[in-house]
Amino acid sequence: MKAFDIRLSSKPFIDRMKFPYGFRKSGDFSISEADILATYGKTLLALETGELQPETADEAHFVAFISGQAESANLIEKAWQKYVRLARGKRHFYTLHSSASNQADFDEDYTEEEYDVAG
Repeated sequence: MKAFDIRLSSKPFIDRMKFPYGFRKSGDFSISEADILATYGKTLLALETGELQPETADEAHFVAFISGQAESANLIEKAWQKYVRLARGKRHFYTLHSSASNQADFDEDYTEEEYDVAG
């Protein structure tokens, strides 16, 4: 793994709410992405929230990247972008049948006349 000029945290980054079994076991990240998140995640989160100020060129570029002023330029930024998308993005859930087509079967107050578009 390429060495990045971003501060390491004393403890690994863990997101137990969205990835309760860890980044490696989630199936969403490659091994290198999971290692990057665990190694640099606390620093990246602190840079994103403003708790830390950038001290190096890589950290300054990361801050520019998360604020939308720059494109992702390295594996750390791409891994963080993927993490943010998966952890904070909207998850889609699908069912086997549409609840709208058979709403009368489940809702006692539902009547077909209320929703009749033609009549």
